[in-house]
Amino acid sequence: MSENQARSEKAELRRHMRSARRSLSPYQQRLHGRAAVNRLIRSPLLQCARHIGIYWPMDGELDIRWLQERFPHKYFYLPVLPAEPHPHLRFRRWHGGPLSFRNRYRIPEPLRGHSLSPRRLDLVLVPLVAFSPGGARLGMGAGFYDRTFAFKHLLRGAGPVLVGAAHQLQCIPDLPTDSWDIPLDAVVTEKRIYRCR
Repeated sequence: MSENQARSEKAELRRHMRSARRSLSPYQQRLHGRAAVNRLIRSPLLQCARHIGIYWPMDGELDIRWLQERFPHKYFYLPVLPAEPHPHLRFRRWHGGPLSFRNRYRIPEPLRGHSLSPRRLDLVLVPLVAFSPGGARLGMGAGFYDRTFAFKHLLRGAGPVLVGAAHQLQCIPDLPTDSWDIPLDAVVTEKRIYRCR
C-alpha cells in the first residue's frame, strides 16, 4: 500500500469512527464513561499511579474525568498544547471543575498550575479515534501524543504507562500503523480492559 493510500485509509477511518462515537446518546456516553471508570478503579494500573495524565473529552470521546472526584489524594494533569515551534505536550495540574480557557482546537486547558514533565507521570489516559486489541492507536492526526512520548521507542519501560480510553465500538481488529506511532500498554472501554503489552 502506498503512503497516499495509507493516509487516505486513515482519514476515512477517522471520519467513520468519529461519526460512530458522536452518534451515541448523552445517556450512552455517561453510561460508558462511568463503566470505564469503574473498571479503572479496580485495576492495579490506576491503584499504583499517583501522577495521572487525563484529558478533557471532545467530539464524543469517552469521559473519564469522574476519576478525579474518586481519587482526591492523587494528582491529575491535563495536556496543554505546545506553542510553536515546540512539538510536545505539557501536562498541567487540574484540580477538577470547569475551565474557561480554550486552545486553538477549542479544548479546555488550565491556564496556570504546576506542570509535570510527561516522563514523570505514572499513568496517562490517552484519547483516541480507534484502537486495536494489540495496542495500536489512531488519533486525530496531529501527532501530539506520538511526539510527546517518542522517547518510549528508545527507552523501553521508560515514562508513564499509556492507557487508551475509548468506547468499545472504537475497537478495530487490524489497525494500520506507522513507524512513529507509540503503542498503548492497555485500553479501557465500558466492556473491558485490554492488556496490550
